Amino acid sequence: MNSQIDLAGASGEVYRYRLAEDGGPSTRAGGNFVYVKGGEGNPEVVFAGQTDNLMSGAMARWSEAVAMHGATHMFTRLKVSGAARDEELRDIVAGVRPVMNGPFEPDAWEAKDSEAEGSHPTA
Repeated sequence: MNSQIDLAGASGEVYRYRLAEDGGPSTRAGGNFVYVKGGEGNPEVVFAGQTDNLMSGAMARWSEAVAMHGATHMFTRLKVSGAARDEELRDIVAGVRPVMNGPFEPDAWEAKDSEAEGSHPTA
């Protein structure tokens, strides 16, 4: 498996994620993460999320992703700003459409934003 992957969001922007080795992230920093299945050529993103603490938050749905969707690797991207993490997550979910994130409905994301910052119906 490559040590990094590039993911294109719906906007066309490309985001570089690094492989989380040794069973998961080794930092408590905030960031975005994706679970993928498949090998070298074209790994499939099965879930995309963001968290204030990669070490704990990125592991929250890992077991489910492995058991139900065959996830094989986790990739992370450090990003301190919560607003920037949210924007990137929306772009990736809209562009990649991970199965565990459910259908992307921009209006639902906007409604949730006004209710509680950092909480999304699919993340």
